[in-house]
Parts: sequence; structure tokens; C-alpha cells
Amino acid sequence: MSSYSRFSINLALNAFKITLNTELSANENRNLVNDSRLIAEGDIFAATVGHLCDGRDYIDNAIKAGAELIIVQCDNISDHGKIEVRKTQQSEGSKTVTLVSFFELNKHLSRLANLYYHQPHNRLTSIGVTGTNGKTTTSQIIAQLLDYCGKSCAVIGTTGAGKLNELQPVINTTPGPTELNKLLSDFVNDGMSHVAMEISSHALEQRRILPSLIDIAVFTNLTRDHLDYHQTMDNYAAAKEKLFAKNSAQIAILNGDDSCAKGWLKTWASESQIIVYGLNQEIKNNPAFVYGSDIKHTAQGIEFLLETHSGNALINTVLMGDFNISNILASAAVLLSQGFSLDKIAKAISQLKPVVGRMEIFAVPSLATSVVDYAHTPDALENALKACKAHCCGRLYVVFGCGGDRDQGKRALMGTVAEQNADYVILTNDNPRNESPQAIVDEILTGFKQPDKVKVILSREEAVLKTIKACTALDMILFAGKGHEDYLVMGNEKIPYNEREFVKSIYANEVGS
Repeated sequence: MSSYSRFSINLALNAFKITLNTELSANENRNLVNDSRLIAEGDIFAATVGHLCDGRDYIDNAIKAGAELIIVQCDNISDHGKIEVRKTQQSEGSKTVTLVSFFELNKHLSRLANLYYHQPHNRLTSIGVTGTNGKTTTSQIIAQLLDYCGKSCAVIGTTGAGKLNELQPVINTTPGPTELNKLLSDFVNDGMSHVAMEISSHALEQRRILPSLIDIAVFTNLTRDHLDYHQTMDNYAAAKEKLFAKNSAQIAILNGDDSCAKGWLKTWASESQIIVYGLNQEIKNNPAFVYGSDIKHTAQGIEFLLETHSGNALINTVLMGDFNISNILASAAVLLSQGFSLDKIAKAISQLKPVVGRMEIFAVPSLATSVVDYAHTPDALENALKACKAHCCGRLYVVFGCGGDRDQGKRALMGTVAEQNADYVILTNDNPRNESPQAIVDEILTGFKQPDKVKVILSREEAVLKTIKACTALDMILFAGKGHEDYLVMGNEKIPYNEREFVKSIYANEVGS
């Protein structure tokens, strides 16, 4: 850390001690928070300048909510360290609040929060998973495997934070630095030994998390997504690469089938600890590798041979799709790096349960098999369709849409993927937000060679119900895009909608009739 950074952080910490005349300590009654909506009595509010909003606009809200100290990002280094004491009148009487100016607070908040919560990452083995697709599945597979092997692993990601059977919602896939360090501190206090975290490119670009917090960094793949934010694929890749420390203190686990990872392997320093995993034989040319071969798709799932630098093991899993083999390989590499035996890892993989909303299967004898998945990028949709095709005995249907106010360039690409890999395509809503649902569908249709053969049913529930009724028992339907989500975003409103539960209810009614 630079002398300026150390000075900045120490100044803020000391200002807190002086103004409140107390030892700085994180406890259940006082948290460091950078979202004014989460402020409780006695908390410290970090008013940072973010990508979408300026936290300084919410200082009054934070004070009303009970904040006792405000650390305020300032624009000029000359103002750094200035202290303002503000008296406010509230219903219970007057209140004194101290504001401390902090230059470039947004750049230092991660380190500040980590120190405030007594560096909880030092008492956990922290596993960070980044990539376009597979983050949720891989992190949850890692947690399942570690739990089976006698460790206690929490997760943080799209579906929530905590133990897998008791996840609590989080606002972002990768929480902001104050919320993240509070979660890590809670995990330590709850006796966790490991945490597997999804790390988004936004979080890395915005310095919400630093590579120094991560012991094992996993890269799944890089395909088109989030170009509304990153603008170019090179920028997107550069953001992902920020997770990796590229030194002997961190283990890097890279997908050797991915072109981006192959490029990194050519340029990274030799002192990096790297395990390469994948499905092509070149993987075995690396000193440390995890490779999948002799793949067999069955009605019950997948069988394959797990080959590694330290031996081989036969794998059986109920998960579907070659992309899930890649997710399992990455997870197995994590456990190998932690010293678990191949025999133990293979037994743990055989006990894996499907991740909620990720290639989740619903079936009864009289209806088509339905698969609910979160696929919302061209690559993820293609992988999900190919996985379904390998297990489908009849016709393959796909029901999907694209989100509004997001990367528009992927819409036609997803249309092309759907037409090439499914027998029947139904287009519907998927979080249109503030865009016209029909306009989104029209853009998807530009990717089809025969758009007249595509059925459009904008009501998502109607699309699901009509598609299931149109199919035979031998068919398979992929419902893509919603996965674990329990809402549709229409305008600025979240409409309750749980695709998993809706499909499940249709099948339950069929069994009960």
C-alpha cells in the first residue's frame, strides 16, 4: 500500500476514534455502510461517488437514519482530513454528527472496510469465481463439495449470501466493500472456514473487491455480455483479469478451453500458482491440470473420467451439459489445491445437487421435461440448448426473451443461437424494464433467417403454459433467462413471478389430476 493510502486510511480511522471518544470496533451495534438505506443508529456512513449515483446526496438521509459519523469523499486533495461538526435538530432533540473529508474515498473504501472489520479474509479461505457464465453454479458446487468434505463453506452471489440452505438476499452479485466485509466478518463469527464468492466485472472495475482478499481465484469463461458498461470485449476481459494477483500468494484456476485464459497464460509471470482445467487434451501439457475425458450423457446425468496431475477418478453426476463438466472441473481444481484426495472429491461430486434455477429439471411421465435455467447471454443459451439436446428424445423447444435497458447487441445473436439449436422457438418477456417488450422481441427476430416460424407470446406465464400444453411427453422445453429470479421488471416495478414455482405447480396439478 502506498504511504498516501496508508495515511488516508489511518486518518479516517483516527478521526472516528477522536470524534466519538471510543475504540474503533465493529460490532452488531455499529457498522460501516455506504448505502444510506441500510443505516442503523450509531453507524458510520461512507459517502462515496459511485458509477450511478453520488453518496454525498444522501448524507442528510443517513443522518436522519442514525449515522454518527460521515466519511465524505472530497474532490480536492487539499480538503483531505478536514473535519466538520454538524448539529441537527431531530424529534428527540439535537444531535451532533461529525463529517470527515476523504480524498478518493471510492478508491480506498475496500481497504478501509477490510480494516474496520478486522480483516476477516485472513480467517477464511476466500474463493473468488469470475467469468461471464457459470459463476453461480461453480461457486455453489465448490460450497457443496467443501461441505461434503467436512469444511463449512458460505457463498456470496446472485442467489444470496450465507450457507446454501439459508441464503439471505444481497443487492448486487458482488456486494459493495462495506457489505462484503461485514458478511465475511459474520461468516467468521459463525464458524465458517471457507467462502465461495461470485465476482462480477462491475465489482472489479469499481474496486469493490481487491485481489488481496482472494486466496483462490477461478476464471470460468469470457463471452459477450455487459458491453453497455464495458463498451469493448478487451475492456471486459481487462476487468475480469483484475481478480488475479499473479503472484505466489494466490492460486489461479483457469479455463484452458477459453481463448481469453489462453492469452493470459502466455503473459503471466512464472511465479503465479496456476491450475488449468478443461476438455481439450492440450490441458494436460500444463504442470498442474484437471481434465475431463470419456464423456457419456445418460438419462441420469453425466459420466466422465477426471484426469489430473495427481491421478485419475471416475465421475458420476446428475448435472446436465458439458458446461457443467467444466464447472465441476474448476471446482475439483479448488479442492485439489486444498489437499483433498481424488477419491474424496469423486465421492463428493456424486452427491451434488442441481443449483436452483441452473439447468433445473421438472418432469412427470405425461408431460414434456422442462428445464429452467438462467441463461441470458448468447453463449449461455447455446450451451444450455446443446445440453438439453444431448438428453432430449423428441423435439426441443426454447422459451426466452432479453432484458431491457441492457446490452442490445446480444439480442439478434441470441435469436440466431435459438434458431440453430432448437426445433421450436417462443419469444416472450424477460425484464423489459423501460423498453417496449415488442421492440425487444423485434430486435431478437432480426437474428432469425425464418422469423415467421417464431411464435411470440409476450405474457411470460402464458408462454410457459401454452408451450407445455403444446408438447408431447418425449419433448423437452428450455425456459431460459429467469432461473432463480422471482420477479419480472416491468418499467421500474418488480412484478412477482417465479418461473421455477410456476412450472412446478403445473406439473403438480398434472400429477394430482
